[in-house]
Amino acid sequence: MTDQPIHPGEAGLPTLSKLGISSKSLVESVDPLPIAEQWLSSFASSTAQASLNIPSLTGDTEPSVYWRDVLALTWDFRTFEGTQKIQKFLEDRLAGANIRNVKLDQADGPPAIASLFPDILWLQLFFTFDTDVGGCTAIARLVPVVDKEGPGAGNIKWTAHTVFTRLESLHDVPELLGLLRKQEPFHGPWDEARAEEIAFKERDPTVLIIGAGQGGLMTAANLKVLGVDSLIIEKTERVGDNWRKRYEALCLHDPVWYDHFPFIPFPKTWPIYTPARKLGNWLESYVDALDLNVWTSSTVTKVERGQGDRWAVTVVSSGPGGDRTRVFNVRHVVFASGWIGMKSYVPDIPGRDKFRGQVLHSFEHNRATDHSGKKVVVVGACTAAFDISVDYVEKGVDVTMYQRKSSYIISGQGLRALLAGLYSENTPFSIEVADRLNLSMPNLFMAGVNHRSRQMLAELDKDIIEGLEKKGFHVNTGYRDTGILFQVWQTGGGYYIDVGGSKYIIDGRLKVKGDCGAIKEYTEKGLRFEDGSELDADVVVFCTGLDKKKHPLSDFLAEDVITQCSPLWGLDDEGELKGVHREVGPRGLWSMMGNLAVCRMNSKHLALQIKAMEKGCFGTRYSKGPGTGGLKRKSMDEDASEAEKIRQLEERMALFEGA
Repeated sequence: MTDQPIHPGEAGLPTLSKLGISSKSLVESVDPLPIAEQWLSSFASSTAQASLNIPSLTGDTEPSVYWRDVLALTWDFRTFEGTQKIQKFLEDRLAGANIRNVKLDQADGPPAIASLFPDILWLQLFFTFDTDVGGCTAIARLVPVVDKEGPGAGNIKWTAHTVFTRLESLHDVPELLGLLRKQEPFHGPWDEARAEEIAFKERDPTVLIIGAGQGGLMTAANLKVLGVDSLIIEKTERVGDNWRKRYEALCLHDPVWYDHFPFIPFPKTWPIYTPARKLGNWLESYVDALDLNVWTSSTVTKVERGQGDRWAVTVVSSGPGGDRTRVFNVRHVVFASGWIGMKSYVPDIPGRDKFRGQVLHSFEHNRATDHSGKKVVVVGACTAAFDISVDYVEKGVDVTMYQRKSSYIISGQGLRALLAGLYSENTPFSIEVADRLNLSMPNLFMAGVNHRSRQMLAELDKDIIEGLEKKGFHVNTGYRDTGILFQVWQTGGGYYIDVGGSKYIIDGRLKVKGDCGAIKEYTEKGLRFEDGSELDADVVVFCTGLDKKKHPLSDFLAEDVITQCSPLWGLDDEGELKGVHREVGPRGLWSMMGNLAVCRMNSKHLALQIKAMEKGCFGTRYSKGPGTGGLKRKSMDEDASEAEKIRQLEERMALFEGA
């Protein structure tokens, strides 16, 4: 029997055959506890001497071993692949960390054998440790390997395939929760006390947050429980208007179990898919419940360097008495104003002046009934395009969806299956433990996992995909053949989580136009395409995403500051997100971005960094690049152009056959 070729993206998967294990039965019935204790004892003794012998804990480098650290040892978000890079990282950082009190943590789950796929099995253990700065949590996954050398040759030993370390708390900084909540009764006028606190009349907040969406509110909530004073500036009239004032049909496509807020999860009665207006109301109630400080109808017009280590932030607030301006001097500014700046993108197409109809972006669209009796063309074929097009069909409006390029489609059932192990109605994990497990999987490793799971989900969604293709709607396999996860991490768009919209196309109720080239020009009564075909339209709705030509922070910062800022979003060569949930470049400027789950997981990380700086215990970031204490990567030419670096990165990841 000839071996099937292995997809390049699966090179890092620790399959039993690669590990020399001939039968799964040899390892799946072992007692995990003594194995976990032995490995952890070795880890503890090595780290105590600041001389961790990586090969002895991780074994061979094939398949690759990964160590992901979130703030615990690097004060950054880093993933190290391979024993040499891990050894170098630990040589540089262990002595300064002073790891101690290493303990097995069975409260979050005892050591256990888990099987990700039929040919992949590992022993998972949770543990905790302290550094000089704080308390840390960790997860290790050990795989069985046949010892090839020495007196134990032929025996099975367990070595780490992935290690995850995370800063969880700061010493002497308790979270103000539970028994540490306010104890004294308050008999005064509560509303007046809150109004005075929010006004910041004779003081500046420590942190000013721009944007009262999920990212801004979750960051403020985490700062509050760490005792850090913050003020959120929100341009809309009410908290939640950023969701309420989107198109009427908008509804979250992520399930409720994945979307909980920190400290106040959604109630058990909450619908699986949250309507946008309902979410807007939740944001407003979240502010009230947690006593977060927010100025609405206020706009940040400028962020510039102030005196010393402070930033001068100019805020213009609107009210019955007219506009008023206030300049705050703060040590930290968090940009949480939405996905990469939230500026709509509408392509510049010739002939706009002669088109007699209406042109708008999905951000400007309200409801389908606004266009009753008219012909509508929706430009785009992903989430917003489906939501808006289906709403038009439901309201009896003549609508055609124009697909510019293929889309990745995953059913709602498929996404729930993908998340079910961690986020579901019957998950055995708390949201905190589920998040920790989620974070513990390095993206470089998840490339292979997602390649496999994408194929399984494609089989689950086979009828949907085939039905769409028959109607001329083109479906792809996600970023470099890995499905939805890397599509989100790399581009933030280009996909649709199907909560029913595909059926409208398959059943013929929603018309699709494609295979006609780009839009060449407007005509008086519609659109003309490159192949010469035309579509009549009274209304053209562009669901074409956001404008990425400028840096998302360019509306706030001067050019000399922008040049020091990182790109925001997309993966670096370690599989870590660029620029978000950390300082964007200059000291004291931060970015918070992502969906509800991403913001929930990372708002705590951002708050811990700020609190550590305020406490004076923040160390040196172990960041990439020369002069920063990080690793200099021979695989990426430092002098290469950005396009060449991307090419090298894609070649190195090798996730897509034929790419």
